[in-house]
Amino acid sequence: MDKSECALCHRRGDVFSCASCTSAMLQQRRTMVAALQADVAVLRKKTEFALSTKSALVDAELRLDRYMKQVEQLAERVMKTREQLCSERIAVVERASKLEERTLQMEEAQHTLQQESQRAESLHAPVLDCLDYQVQWADENAAKVRGDRLRELFALFVLTPEGDGDVEEGEESEDDPLSGLPDEREGVSEEQRQRKARMNVPMFFRTILGLPLPKSGKYENVPPEVVAAALGKVIHLLYCLVKYLKITYPHPMAFNGSFSTIGNTSEGAGCHTLYPDGSVGFERGLAMLHENVAFLCVCQGVSKSDVHPSDLLGNLLQVYKSPRLGTLCDSQEATTELESDQSATPDGEATSALLESSQTLGGSIEILPHYS
Repeated sequence: MDKSECALCHRRGDVFSCASCTSAMLQQRRTMVAALQADVAVLRKKTEFALSTKSALVDAELRLDRYMKQVEQLAERVMKTREQLCSERIAVVERASKLEERTLQMEEAQHTLQQESQRAESLHAPVLDCLDYQVQWADENAAKVRGDRLRELFALFVLTPEGDGDVEEGEESEDDPLSGLPDEREGVSEEQRQRKARMNVPMFFRTILGLPLPKSGKYENVPPEVVAAALGKVIHLLYCLVKYLKITYPHPMAFNGSFSTIGNTSEGAGCHTLYPDGSVGFERGLAMLHENVAFLCVCQGVSKSDVHPSDLLGNLLQVYKSPRLGTLCDSQEATTELESDQSATPDGEATSALLESSQTLGGSIEILPHYS
């Protein structure tokens, strides 16, 4: 018992406790116990309810914790991504600034290059033009020198126009006021008369190294040995011209004197000997030789209208008189031009020219009696 004073009557507790106080105290204790029991019952109910819903709450809390961790991880990733984006943005800005600087430098370099190119063009254009003129002049001089050498080669074969000396003398006589008077020197007037007589006489033959070939292309009235030798000299001349002009004839030729051949040597039927034996092969070989001479005329700038269909040596003389003698040309282009010209020209023109020239052949026998 508590020995303090009584709460009701304030008497000393160590002496005694009265009955009323004791009953009141017991009643109070009973009330307190009943209240405590009621509280315990309420707490028990709450505990039972909490225990019944504890698993869902735990799961929810676990999920909430897990989601919170994920949110934190995402937040960290977002922060790292933001930092990376910021660094990349800074790098892009730096690269853009460098690109702008390089663009400006490139524009300045292009402007400088254009100025230098314009300056170089202004400086080099006259030099290049001068070089072009020099090259053209050198080509013309080379062609002229080559043409002089070829004319000397024609002269070696005694194949030159007969009117060259007369033309020079005529030019001198135009300047001389006394040219109309007869020359009293010994033999001069006679030589002039003979030259004029030869000019007035119609020509039916042309010669190469003194060997005659008819202009009409009819070789029946000329000894076959003479014709073969003359055609061999023609092939020899064409063969020598190749060394200067660097051309390739449409039909290959082989120089062998009076037994020279023309055509592809690998084909037996395609190779013909230029000997007038009356066979078809001679006519084919002669046609090939005419094509080679026509090809030479085209290469040296002879007009197509000046190429005679049967006068072989006359066509060579046209080459001799051509102002473009000695120029180098493309063999393929000349061959194409010759083929197109032959395809455009009808066959009747050549045949009529041969027939027309053969009508004048009868009087040619008297000109060369030692060959008939």
